[in-house]
Amino acid sequence: MRLPGRSLLSLLAVLAVITVLAGLNLHTYSRLTDEAPVARLSFQPVAPQQFRVELRSGDFCEAQTFLLYGDEWRIDAQFLKWKPWANLLGLDARYRLDRLSGRYRDVRQENENPHIAWALSEPPLLESLITDGGWLARLSPLDTVFGSSVYQTIQPGYEYTVYRGQSGLLVRKQPLASIRREGGNLVIPINNPCE
Repeated sequence: MRLPGRSLLSLLAVLAVITVLAGLNLHTYSRLTDEAPVARLSFQPVAPQQFRVELRSGDFCEAQTFLLYGDEWRIDAQFLKWKPWANLLGLDARYRLDRLSGRYRDVRQENENPHIAWALSEPPLLESLITDGGWLARLSPLDTVFGSSVYQTIQPGYEYTVYRGQSGLLVRKQPLASIRREGGNLVIPINNPCE
């Protein structure tokens, strides 16, 4: 003869284990796909295939202005990637924005036209943190140090946001907010995250 309390207790234990496993699965997904914005760029044409770019990074309060040549922009970063187990424990990829440059879609133009690149950081990330082989390297939470880049076609009516993923950079664009009329009122969007 079985006691009804024991069946209920077993059912509750199974449900608790399922809930914990589902929570761990969601945590794993969340940690391994984590993204954070690291830069915002907007463009104003100066001449054909020449643009003034406003770049905001860090706390996004102060803008840097650069001149770029080409049809596209490119931003490079150095990345420090953790092993998945360290990432699950809360370590996020480390990055340093390295360089901003223009690109031409046409390779011939890339080789013949003016080109300029801008340094965005000082010294590179410490690559010496990785030791080759040995048991210490296998126990280290550090996976690798590498370079990552993103590029997009320059469209002056858009703002581009560059994100740090756990495995490199990615970019998304959205239209710049514009002055408009709503119900007889003039609406001027103001986006100032620093005040």
